[in-house]
Amino acid sequence: MKSMKKMIVKVGTSTLTQGTQDLSRRFMLGLVQQIAELSHQGIQITLVSSGAVATGRALLRNQELASKLICASIGQVKLMQVWAELFSLFDLQIAQILLTKEDFSPSKREITQETLSGLLQHGIIPIINENDAVATQEVQIGNNDTLAALVAQLTYADALILLTDQEGLYTADPRLSSHAELISTIEHIDEAVFALAGESFTGLGTGGMTTKIEAAQMASKSGIRTWISSSSRPHVLTDLAKGEKIGTVFLEETLR
Repeated sequence: MKSMKKMIVKVGTSTLTQGTQDLSRRFMLGLVQQIAELSHQGIQITLVSSGAVATGRALLRNQELASKLICASIGQVKLMQVWAELFSLFDLQIAQILLTKEDFSPSKREITQETLSGLLQHGIIPIINENDAVATQEVQIGNNDTLAALVAQLTYADALILLTDQEGLYTADPRLSSHAELISTIEHIDEAVFALAGESFTGLGTGGMTTKIEAAQMASKSGIRTWISSSSRPHVLTDLAKGEKIGTVFLEETLR
């Protein structure tokens, strides 16, 4: 396995909230600590962070009256405030980047790429989210798994790590079947692999296992290895960087 020099880490809403209605600072601190350790080792890390809408809803305390756009606008500020406070404990600077599908278009792709590359070269941690406050259906990406894959392609990352509430991809839904077994390696993504994806049970985010497999397929075609791993595993990022076998890994197309 080649060493990881540039890593994209995606964390979803249910992970950030740990199944509650509010951000879990304890979990976020543990993740920041791992990112800081890897950053100090010279690994460039981009964090794709969901959670703005859920944070906005928690702040407003009234989910029915507030639209998703309003919740995203309010929640994004709080979300970044928490990230900034936690990263500052390790003397790391962050930058917020809100993207839509248009930012990956031929006319804007180079600008987006230059911004991300510049931040990484200066040792700054880019924190990316979809610009939900203004994203219309025409420019909406739809979920942050896909966004993370697009960022991985744009930055020529070595690894895409999708953190979730599951250990990885199973032969069946482990919440429904006691016979479900974790699949450690996927060499080729086809219809049979997609058939293994169950539905998201949390209702907090926009993704699920299907969108993660789609993201892995996008990354794989660009020669990027993808992991789906449990966010609850201690030191998951640092252990993956060491080459430990964790979760489900999707191999690059270039290896076959």
